[in-house]
Amino acid sequence: LGELLSSYSTLEHLDISTNDLTSETVQLLFSGIQHTSALKWLSLDFNPLGNGGAVPLLKSRVAHNLSCLRLRDTGIGEEDCRALCSLLLASTSLQWIDISSNDLPPVAMQLIVSGLQDNTTVNNLYVMKNSLDSEAAVSLLKSPLAHRLCVFSL
Repeated sequence: LGELLSSYSTLEHLDISTNDLTSETVQLLFSGIQHTSALKWLSLDFNPLGNGGAVPLLKSRVAHNLSCLRLRDTGIGEEDCRALCSLLLASTSLQWIDISSNDLPPVAMQLIVSGLQDNTTVNNLYVMKNSLDSEAAVSLLKSPLAHRLCVFSL
């Protein structure tokens, strides 16, 4: 699949949700699209990536061009949130993030909050079914981005 995708340099939207992809499969996949700058929307929802499974993607050049990133119920963890924090600090295009249903601990959620502090592009953050503790929630509400960020958490 990675080899096939490498021929699609104008690919803008890729939804590979619910395909039982592991972190190893995702690495192979992204070897094929690592040189595209057209990809804007990516969904890996409901794939068992596991803690650290999204790190190669989050550190890639491809991630810096995304406007939408969906990692719902992928089993990502603190390691991935650390990489996402770095991406949030550097990205000038990411507007929409869904990291719901990953059972992320409060420390991972705090990493996301710290990455959002200086980010000026993210408008929608979906964090349902994670441990958004009161400290992280208060940090979000007190941050400069609170007036423009829609946080969805139940």
